[in-house]
Amino acid sequence: MTRRGFKVYGTAYSPNSEEADPKGRIVRIAQRAETYGMDGLLIFYNHQNFDPWVIAATVLQHTSDLTPLVALQPYALPPFTAAKIIHNLTVLHGRRLDLNLITGAAKDELDQIQDQLSHDERYQRAIEYATVVRSLLSTNKPFFHEGAFYQYRGLKTETELPPEHRPRLFVAGSSKAGRKAAADVADVSVTHPEPLASFASDFATPERAGLRTGIRVGLLARATDEEAWLAAREHYPSDRLSHLKTVMRQKSESDWSRRLARLTLAGETYDDVYWTGAYHADKGSAPLLVGSYERVAEYLDRYLDLGVSNVLLGGLSAEDEFRHSAVVLSQLRTRE
Repeated sequence: MTRRGFKVYGTAYSPNSEEADPKGRIVRIAQRAETYGMDGLLIFYNHQNFDPWVIAATVLQHTSDLTPLVALQPYALPPFTAAKIIHNLTVLHGRRLDLNLITGAAKDELDQIQDQLSHDERYQRAIEYATVVRSLLSTNKPFFHEGAFYQYRGLKTETELPPEHRPRLFVAGSSKAGRKAAADVADVSVTHPEPLASFASDFATPERAGLRTGIRVGLLARATDEEAWLAAREHYPSDRLSHLKTVMRQKSESDWSRRLARLTLAGETYDDVYWTGAYHADKGSAPLLVGSYERVAEYLDRYLDLGVSNVLLGGLSAEDEFRHSAVVLSQLRTRE
């Protein structure tokens, strides 16, 4: 799906080890994403759920064109091992994978592995990590590198890929360190966007020429505004506990989480479409665009006018969720 270079990624299902038929659910969501015109699937990383590379392999095996957008966590995987996995999956399936470079926002997981780097230092490591991975995917010559976090002497991995099969690199983050990392190594800089006016002033201008912009949002659209808002309130009711969590997130190390918390506590709804209710209910990490198909398509279209070229959609699992979102995306195609 392309519009001004516009691409859409859904979100893959990430099961834990106790679930029944995890493979079946991964495959169903991946095939729905492909059926409804998604370009790819974002695949998360955390300590409890299946490894994202296992999920990526499953997606590749059961779809024809869908591109996995795989979470790449520097502390979890040496860069030369990442290059081997990327190369192997690409060669075996003849398809590109994309990479979502992450630094680890969950403090408890960082504590579990005793990762003592500061927020900004983790981004510095991520920059070097991405540089190493890209180098290993670009040549089969012995690799030499002397950096702050990685050192190699004549490393040979045989992981060179042709340019058309080399992954696009996404870097998420709205902090100064995150945006610097995106400017240094990314193809796409991703954020959880603020409402249009704030987004236009704070994030819409790329940090360097050629750097594309991506946003992570959810779509909750129906035939009418009334139906959409009724569904939103039913799906994402907040309570005292979730409200207290939102208050605490104002002190989060994550810049985007602090921003969304402040927006939520100031009002939840902006421009009659942008809504932080799922975040307030502790059932989502991104804002939702809520309203009729036409209203949501128009609002998303205005993000595109500000230079957004990649949209990462959360909350799509059931068939009807894909169907409702497909109506919005179909209307965007007709606006070309």
